[in-house]
Order: sequence, then structure tokens, then C-alpha cells
Amino acid sequence: LASLVLFIQTDTGSSKLLRLFVASVVSGLYLAALALARPFKRDDDLYLACTANLLLLCCFISGTVIQLCESAAYDNMCYTLVGFDSARGASEFVIALTAAMLAASLLVVVFKTVSAVRMPTIRLASSGRPPVLELPPECHFHGFISHSWGTGQDQTHTVVRRLQLLLPGVRIWLDVDNLEDVGRLEESVADAMSFLVFLSAGYFRSFNCRRELYAALGSNRPFIPIFEADAAKGGASLAVLQAECRENCVETAPPAYPSYSGPDEMLARVFEEAEPIVWVRVNAFQLESLKAVALRMLLHSPFYASRPAELADGVMVPGQAGPVAFSGPVTILV
Repeated sequence: LASLVLFIQTDTGSSKLLRLFVASVVSGLYLAALALARPFKRDDDLYLACTANLLLLCCFISGTVIQLCESAAYDNMCYTLVGFDSARGASEFVIALTAAMLAASLLVVVFKTVSAVRMPTIRLASSGRPPVLELPPECHFHGFISHSWGTGQDQTHTVVRRLQLLLPGVRIWLDVDNLEDVGRLEESVADAMSFLVFLSAGYFRSFNCRRELYAALGSNRPFIPIFEADAAKGGASLAVLQAECRENCVETAPPAYPSYSGPDEMLARVFEEAEPIVWVRVNAFQLESLKAVALRMLLHSPFYASRPAELADGVMVPGQAGPVAFSGPVTILV
């Protein structure tokens, strides 16, 4: 923007208001477009972009004020149009306003930095250090999360957003963030290091969910099953889900995995290869579910494949609730 306005009135533009007026209008329109379109995935990025553009708009308006006060078109022009007695007073006001804006921006950056430092994140229990989030060279995501839109969408969004906070830098493929072409689901599954399956009622009845399952089998991705147990939230028992799998996963030679041998193979990979992680949505219990998901993803990373001892003690979050026990014998009436 600063470069483009220089082409307006190239001879006398520096002493005119047209450049500042055009710059202010364009900056204001761009700020409005940012607020309405919200093109950034992260709210922090959006706030930073809007703040930067607001500061730029204030600079252009301040320049307009100084330009008016330095003009000598008629006596008392500065006071009549702006309210300052002289150009010096206008300049002092602009300097004070600029300093205040910079101080406010600095305070926001400091606040965000302190909040990020204090925010609890997953660390290795063995060393207390953040885990290394290395990816295989052929993958761009640490995990692909597969779910049924009807019964698992809200839960999977919570899983992904919480993992992004607990594991800064983790990349998990989620439909609302990354789906551009439903015809390329198989490619997206292969582009992830692990395959997270969120098991809820109706999952195996979904054609696209089965496409993702076959793609994970075909690309030999490790399965990380997450199990919604609350029927009121779209869950079902493991027995019901296994029956649903046996009933629906019956395609013959699916394109993504032509050597598919039938429901028994799917049951073994989803339910028997690793115990499904129970999804619990209540406070400290939810954290335990998320830690279990994160630990399994890390176990399949190339960095820890050669260093399994570093994950032998599991993962922890500073400030998490520790083990508790009754101090004496307890009788529970059922």
C-alpha cells in the first residue's frame, strides 16, 4: 500500500492530501474485509492482522491531521479544522497517540507470550521436556481423524483443538480445516502418520468413513481408536459397534485396499490391535483421554521409534491431578 500510493501525483503528492486519503480508505476497507471474511484459521492470527491494520489506519489519519495543520491556505486553519493551535501541537498529539498504540500493542504481545508460557502442555514424564513432533518424510500430518458427522463431529473438534493446545505444533487432519475435495480422502489418509478413529453410533454405516478405513488399511497406517461410550452423546457399546462393523464393512476389493479380506480384518485392526481409548469429556478425565491419544501418536513417530525408552514413563502435563487414594477401608453400597 505504501508503495502504490507513491504513484499518485508523483510530482506534488507529498504535499497533498490525496495520497493519505486513498491510503486511509483502502486500509479501512481492508480492515472491514478482514473482520467480515475472517480468512485466518487461528483467532490469534486474525486479531494480530486486524490490530496491525488498525494501527496503519491511525497512522494515515494522523498524517492527514499534520498535513492540514502545516497548510497555510488561510489563518487559523489548523484550529478551525482540527482543533489544535499549531502544527506543533498536532505533531505532539500524533507522537503521543503513536506511542500509546505501540505500548498497547507491546502489552498485548507480552500478555499473549506469558499466557502461552503458562499454558499447560504435554511433556515427557521421563525428562519434563516437550516431545519432538517429527514427521516421516512422506507425511505432512501427525494424524488423520475419521469420524461420523452425525454422532461424532462435536467430540472430534474438541479432541483436535485440545490436542493443538496441549501439543503446540501438532498437525491433525480435520475435515472442517483441511477438506478441499471429498474425492481425495484416500490421499489425505496416506498423508498422515497415524489414523485416529472416533467410534460412535453409525460410524461404520457411513460410506465415506469406510473409504477412510480402507485407505488406512491400504497405506498401513497405525490405528488409534477413540471410543465414545455415552449413548446420550452419540455413543454405543463396543459390542454394538463391533456388530455394526461386521454388518457394514463387507465391500469386496475396495479401490483403496483391493486385498481386503473381510470384516474380521477390520475388527482386528480397529478393536483388537490396540485397546480403544475411552473419550471422557469431564475436566481431568478428559485430559487423561487426550494424553493417551498423544502418547500413541508419539509412539508411532519416527523419532521415538528408535528411542522408545523416552516414552516408557508416558507423558504428563504440569499441574495435572496426581494419583489419589482412600486413607482407609471404604464400603461402597451399590
